[in-house]
Amino acid sequence: MEHAAASLSGHDQPAQPAAFRVLGPLTLSSSKDTLVLPPSKVTSLLAVLLLHPDEVVSVSALRQAIWGDEQPASAKAALQTCTLRLRQLFARHGITGSVIKTVPGGYRITATAETVDLMRFRELIGHTRDVTDPEVELARLEEALALWSDPMLANVPSEALHRDVVPRISEERVRAIERVCDLKIGLGRDRSALVDLWTAVRAYPANERFSAQLASVLYRTGRQADALAELRRIRDHLRHELGIAPGPTLRALELTILRGEAPTSVGPVVRPTSVVTRHPVASGLVGRDALAETIAERLRAGCPIVVLSGPPGVGKTALAQYVGQLVAPDFPGGRVEVTAAATGPVTSLHDAQQQLLTAVDQGHDVQVGRRLLLADDVVNGRQVRDLPALLAPGDALLLTSRQSLSGPVARLGGWLHRVEPLNPDDSLRLLRTALGPEHVDADPQSAAEIAALCDHLPLALRIAATRILLRTRTDLAAALEWLRGDPLSRLSLPGEPDMSLGHRFDEALSRTGDTLGAVFVRLATAAPTTITVRQAAQLLDVDPATARDLLDELVDHSLLEEAADHYWIRVLLRRHAQVAADRYAPHPGPPRHPHQAKGSMR
Repeated sequence: MEHAAASLSGHDQPAQPAAFRVLGPLTLSSSKDTLVLPPSKVTSLLAVLLLHPDEVVSVSALRQAIWGDEQPASAKAALQTCTLRLRQLFARHGITGSVIKTVPGGYRITATAETVDLMRFRELIGHTRDVTDPEVELARLEEALALWSDPMLANVPSEALHRDVVPRISEERVRAIERVCDLKIGLGRDRSALVDLWTAVRAYPANERFSAQLASVLYRTGRQADALAELRRIRDHLRHELGIAPGPTLRALELTILRGEAPTSVGPVVRPTSVVTRHPVASGLVGRDALAETIAERLRAGCPIVVLSGPPGVGKTALAQYVGQLVAPDFPGGRVEVTAAATGPVTSLHDAQQQLLTAVDQGHDVQVGRRLLLADDVVNGRQVRDLPALLAPGDALLLTSRQSLSGPVARLGGWLHRVEPLNPDDSLRLLRTALGPEHVDADPQSAAEIAALCDHLPLALRIAATRILLRTRTDLAAALEWLRGDPLSRLSLPGEPDMSLGHRFDEALSRTGDTLGAVFVRLATAAPTTITVRQAAQLLDVDPATARDLLDELVDHSLLEEAADHYWIRVLLRRHAQVAADRYAPHPGPPRHPHQAKGSMR
């Protein structure tokens, strides 16, 4: 690591480059010796750092990985002791250089693909994405898979790592195995593919993709009974172990075999476009687990469109990304990601999604499996109107937008969910994760008030926590007073527009147009805390029906909240309206037909 050296056989030996393995039991190796580390808290600390090489791992995430929910009262000192012992371990084995660095908010371990097998694995997988020769791609994938040995991190006694991190990294291995089998089948190496697939279905008995590949190859090679036996096995496993039915790919394959129809020719398939993303140990999706599972279940069950709407900063993108990881095994064709707001006209977005069409290779109709299109930050329904026509059977759209996009859902069927800010308890949990339990638990009242100032928006909470961490000599009470002085401008990271709440609010307001934007500013600056239709009509000098239409449009843009008999605006959005008021003319009254209105409210 950074030209670190290690000698495991004694200090009198020549220094050798140190290497760490996490894709198996955690080991520290030189060219001659290998040390399998004994289970200990120090081993857990090293594991969590190596699983996030060159990333800052927060103090709270390290504590969670080492002690779980039963952290000692002196957890801060205990973590420092673990770090000291780890550095001493490195020194004993000749690892030199500043390998473990203390940084604001946590620790970071420096590493390269030559020193950490996980980085090498990801590097090899990354090198396959631009390869056009299937033989070269296959060789690189097999080289990457050769780095693995089971069981992963068997000597690391961290329940949190084995529960939250190891399964996610193992999914990267599964995707690589699937691709290897696809390539071997496409190259006509059925016998070799069968060996891999038999091994895969034993290791991953609930993976429908592996079972479909195995049954297809068995059937095509004349082993119809074995193919049906494999389909019965996974059907029984899914029903008895998970309480679910097989997906459409397996059902269609079983019908093909039972009818004795000609097997589908399988050639080299289009490479999945899903992106491997590294996740922190302590997920930023505090309070979203149940919702994420609900969304994932709908996508797995064949829901063609799921729309996540909500105000700026509520965490729609992070939630969609997380759901994409959850459902990856159910969409073997891969995941295509597009930031819709950045693609411009509809035609650009349409062109970007040609990858969703059923793959055709060498004249054979080859469907590589269900695909997921994740379109983030969709501006309006016009952008996605033509996308459903691009979907093959079983494909799905997962959209995020500040608008409800109710039109596509109503026309084509699907599910619309408005993502809400966190509840107060989850806001405190997020702050504890970001700042460390010692800060929040020392002054829970100030922490609760900071969360309230952030309107319980995940983005605002993360920005506030980051700025507090940078003010190392400030306690929470002082940070609260500082934030209270100007919440909107201080919920911003310098030089990072995407990490500025005001910038996000400006974007949302500009997308409404001048007319509706002026209506929002008028209501936010002049209306009481709760707004009825009658009050809005009086303030805007319009009839109640027009007022209701305007209010509903603002709800659709996630700038206004709706209750049974009134509307209301979140505190931070009200503050932003005060800042934005000078950009909108004084409001004498909107046009009587706001849906056809153009220009400003002058």
